Amino acid sequence: MGVFCALAAESWWSEREDRRFERELRDDILVEFQANLRILESDLATNDTSRAQVAELTILTEPELASQTSSAMTDKFGDYPDWAGFDPEMGIVQALVESGNVSQVSDRTLRLLLSQWAGLLEEKRRFNLQTVEFQNHQVVPVVARVTADLVWTEAERREVQSLYRAFALLQAGVIANQQRLRTTALAIREHLIR
Repeated sequence: MGVFCALAAESWWSEREDRRFERELRDDILVEFQANLRILESDLATNDTSRAQVAELTILTEPELASQTSSAMTDKFGDYPDWAGFDPEMGIVQALVESGNVSQVSDRTLRLLLSQWAGLLEEKRRFNLQTVEFQNHQVVPVVARVTADLVWTEAERREVQSLYRAFALLQAGVIANQQRLRTTALAIREHLIR
């Protein structure tokens, strides 16, 4: 009978420790996601400004593009687009997902949301990498060459406009991913607050 009581007490203590661990884990995840939401909001605001700057060039018709002075072109488009790729607060969730220990979270909905978050972060990495590579290898060299003499030829204007149109498509993917990340982060936060 003593062995049975000892096993029951050990089981009770283990379950109590598991519940305590999960409560602490949930509290830490909540703090992490509140920080990620602040970062995402800031990044999305930066990208709204950047998207407007990029759109300003991409929507110009041929005559409008030709009518811009070289000085105006340099002032508006002489620098590469400033955009934000979302650098999340990392820690608890990343460690939990990468270690394969998501199963330690007994809440099935939370496990699914955390897995969705991890998938969106991987997608974010790919989108950001594509956009950064395009910007650094395509946009920056051309803009640097065009602005070097401060004179924008007709061909250079079209070339930069074309590059900005391609950049706008990549940036749209980055922004759409950030919006999905925000939606998921909000769902996780709301689930944890309940």
